[in-house]
Amino acid sequence: MDLLCVPDEPSAPTERCPYVCAEGWDGGVYRMYPQRTGLSRLVPRALRDMSEVPAPADQPFLEGLYPTPLEELQPFLQTWFFFGLAAEFLGLNEVAPGVRLMDRADAAREMALLYDECVLEDGGARYLTAAAVLGKSKLILERVRMAPDRIQRLVYLRDCLYYSVVMLHLVQANLDYRIRSAIVALGELFSTGLFAAVTMAQPRIELPIVGLNWYRDYVKPGGVVEAQMLRGGWCPSEIEKIRSQFQGVFTMHYMSRLKLAQRHGDHGGCSLHACRAFQMDVATYRPRHAGDDCGCAHVEIDAASVLSILRSTGSYPVIRVERQPSTDGDGADGLLRLVAEPWTPGTPYLALSHVWADGLGNPATNSLPRCQMERLSRMTASLQEQQQQQPSTPYRIWVDTLCCPVDLEGKLMALRTIADVYRQATHVLVLDSSLATFKSEGTHPAELLLRTFGASPWMRRLWTLQEGVLGNSLYIQFADRAVDSSALLQQLFAVGCQDSRYMRMWQDVMSEYNQLQTLCAVPEPGSSSNHTPPPLVSLQRALHYRTVSVASDEPLCIATLMALDTGYIAAAPDAQGRMVRVWELLSRANNGLPVRIIFYAEETLDVPGWRWAPRSLLGSSVSDPVMGNDERVIRFAEQVTDVAQNDHGDRRLARAGIPTPLGLKVRLPGCRLVPKPHIQGLPLHPWSGVTGTIEDQLVLRDEAGGWVRIFDWYRTKKMGVWTREEMSAYDKRMNGPLCRSMDTGNCALIYDVPSALDQARTCCMVQVEDVGEGDIEEAAPDLGCEETPLRARRERTVMISRLGDVEAGLMDMLRQLACKVASDEVTRGLLSIHDQSSEAWKDGAAHVRARMKEV
Repeated sequence: MDLLCVPDEPSAPTERCPYVCAEGWDGGVYRMYPQRTGLSRLVPRALRDMSEVPAPADQPFLEGLYPTPLEELQPFLQTWFFFGLAAEFLGLNEVAPGVRLMDRADAAREMALLYDECVLEDGGARYLTAAAVLGKSKLILERVRMAPDRIQRLVYLRDCLYYSVVMLHLVQANLDYRIRSAIVALGELFSTGLFAAVTMAQPRIELPIVGLNWYRDYVKPGGVVEAQMLRGGWCPSEIEKIRSQFQGVFTMHYMSRLKLAQRHGDHGGCSLHACRAFQMDVATYRPRHAGDDCGCAHVEIDAASVLSILRSTGSYPVIRVERQPSTDGDGADGLLRLVAEPWTPGTPYLALSHVWADGLGNPATNSLPRCQMERLSRMTASLQEQQQQQPSTPYRIWVDTLCCPVDLEGKLMALRTIADVYRQATHVLVLDSSLATFKSEGTHPAELLLRTFGASPWMRRLWTLQEGVLGNSLYIQFADRAVDSSALLQQLFAVGCQDSRYMRMWQDVMSEYNQLQTLCAVPEPGSSSNHTPPPLVSLQRALHYRTVSVASDEPLCIATLMALDTGYIAAAPDAQGRMVRVWELLSRANNGLPVRIIFYAEETLDVPGWRWAPRSLLGSSVSDPVMGNDERVIRFAEQVTDVAQNDHGDRRLARAGIPTPLGLKVRLPGCRLVPKPHIQGLPLHPWSGVTGTIEDQLVLRDEAGGWVRIFDWYRTKKMGVWTREEMSAYDKRMNGPLCRSMDTGNCALIYDVPSALDQARTCCMVQVEDVGEGDIEEAAPDLGCEETPLRARRERTVMISRLGDVEAGLMDMLRQLACKVASDEVTRGLLSIHDQSSEAWKDGAAHVRARMKEV
C-alpha cells in the first residue's frame, strides 16, 4: 500500500500489505491465468467473451452462491492482479500463446528482479511494496514501442485494465482491504498513466477511453478507513461527500490521511447528508473577534449611504478603508474609517467569501469588530501587493456584512445586484478558518487543493457556492498568504505529469472545479444583462451536500445562480412560496421541466398544484432522505424524446413537464392496473386475515399473460439501513400499500423514459381522477389532438421488472394452486362467515390453511 501517497504529516500511518502469494507469476497470457490455474469458475459470464480462451462450460460462475475461500482467493488475485499486471506493462508476458515482446529468458530474469524489489521481509513476515514500480515509467513506454503495432498494444493494455477492474468488482467484497488496496493502487497508477500518456502524446493518440473506477468504496461505510476518519474528527457528511465527489483511490486515501484543523461545533448530531456543526441561530449569533482575548469596539459603515447607493445609482457599494490619525498619542496607526462608495467600472475591489460560523457576519448591524477589519485590510493590501498593483489605486472591499443592509427592503435591493458583485470583482477571496491555519509555503498543492475543495466548511455552505461560482479570479487565504486556485491547479498538473498518482488527484479536483464553472450562468449573445441559466443537473450536483441555516434563503441562492428574478422570488411570504416561484421561473427559462422529476421525489411542496415539486435541492434539508446525489442528479438529466411504441404502432414523444394550476402536465407512457378476481364471484382477497400481511412486492400478469413484479422504491431503499423492528413497524403501519392502491380500480403506473419492461424501470404509481371539461381547458389547452388528459394524484415511486422464464413458470403454478384452493369448499365456507372474531371463523381459517398445505 506504499503506492498510496499521503500528506507530509499524515493523521495516521498507511498499513503495509501482507505478501500472501502461493506461487510466482508464470509469464503467460495475462487474461488466460484462470484457465492455466484451473480457476475458470472465478470468471463471470460478462468477461468470458473477452478472454482469448473461453472458460470451460463445466465451470460456471457461481461465486455469488459458493464463494471461494479467502485463503485460496487472495493469493490467486495478488499473483494475477499485482505481479501479472506489473509484468504485462513491463512487457514480460506472452501477448498470445507462444508470442512475446522480449526473450523468454530475459523476461524471466526481470520477473525475478521484480519479486526481489516488491517483496520485503520484516520480523519474520513478508510484505508487498510497489515503490520500485514508480521509477519504471520510462521503461514501460519503451516496452510499448517494442510492439509491432503501438496502437494495438495500447488497446490491449487498456483491455487488461478493464478486465481486472470488472473482476475485482465481481469477486468477494470482503477481501482484506490492504490486499485489495495494493492491487487497485497499482491498477489506478497504470490506468492514469496510460490515459495521460495517450492524451498528451504529440500527435495525440486516439484511444477510446473506458471509465475505470478501481475502488470507489475505498472509504467503505462501516469500514476501516471510515472509522479512522471519524476518530480523526471528520463529519459523517464530509465522508459521504468524499465518496460521492471523488473517484480515485489515490485521492480518497490522501483525503483520509489529512489532519483536520480545530473546528467550531460538534459533529455528533450530523448525518450522512447534513452537517449541523455550522448551523447558526440568527437570534443568538454574535460577530467574533480576531483573538479570544480581544474586546475592541466595532467599526460601522454608514448604513444610510449603503442604502442610498443601492436605491439611486443602479450599482452597489464597495468600501474604501481610510485610516484617521491617532488622537491619543499611543503610537497606533490610527482609527479605521469605512467609506461606502458606488462601484464604477475600472475600480478594483476584493469580494470576500466567508463562512458566517467563523464570526465575520452580523445580522443586527452593518459593523464588524475593529480587529477583524484590521485583519481584512491587511489581507487586502497583501493580495494587492502580490498582484503588483499600483499603491495609488488601493483595492476596495466588498463584504456582505457591511454592504448588505440588515433591513428587508435593503436586503432585497442588495440581492438584485449580488451576481454582479462577484462577476465584477477583481478577485474573490475565500476566508475559512480551517484553511487559514495551514501555511501555503512548502505545502504540496495536492494538500492545499484537497483541503479547499474536499474538506473545508466553505465548500459546504450554500451562500458561498455562488461566490465561488461567479468570481472570475478565486483566491484562497492560507495562514501566510492568499493563493490563486488556478495557479494551484497548474502546479498540481505539472506534478502529475511526472507522477501519475497526483494526476489522478488533479483529475478529481479539476472535476469539482469544473462543476463550479459550469454552474455559472452564461451571458446571452449581444446582451450584458441577460444570462442563460446553467443546466439543472449542474445545479443539483452543486447543491446536494451544502447547508443553509435559514430555509427561505435557498430559493434566493438558486435565483442568483440560475439568473432568475430575485426580487420576484424574494417577495413570496415563506420558503415554500419562494420555491414555487423558483420552479415557475425555471420552467419558463427552460420551456418546461424534466419529466423525470415526478419519479425521484422525497419531500415535496405542500402547495396545491405544486405537490410534485421538490421542497429543497439540499440533501441536508430532507428529514428522511432516501436518494443519494446520483439519483437526485439523474432526475434533471436530459431525456430522450422518442420513447416508446404503443399498441397501435405509432410513436409518442415525451414532452417537458409544464406546470399548470392543476399540477405538472406530462406526456408519458404507462399502464392501468386493473384488479380482477381469478374466479368469478369471489372477492379479490378471499383469504383476508388468513395469510400474512407483509407486502414485499406485487406480482401481476399483463394482458399478454406475462408476469411482472412491482416493488416499493422507498421500502427497497430503506431495507439496507432499517433494523428488523423498523421494517416490521413500517409494514404494519402501511398495511400493504401497493395492493390497496391497486384495489381501488383507479391505479395506474407512469413509466420512466424510456419505457421498457425487459429490465427494472422506475415508475410513478398514481390514482387517476376524473377531469372535467373546464379542467381540460385549463390544464391542457395546447394538446392539439383529441386525447383527453388524465388527472392523476401521485402516490409513490415503484420499480417494475419482468420475471424470467423460471420465475414466470413458478408463478403460473402458484396461480393454479391458488385457484384450486379458492374453488374449494373450505374457502366458500370461510367466506360465508362474516364475524372474524368468532370461533367458527377461526375454525374455517384453520381448514383453509390446512388445505393450502395439502395442495
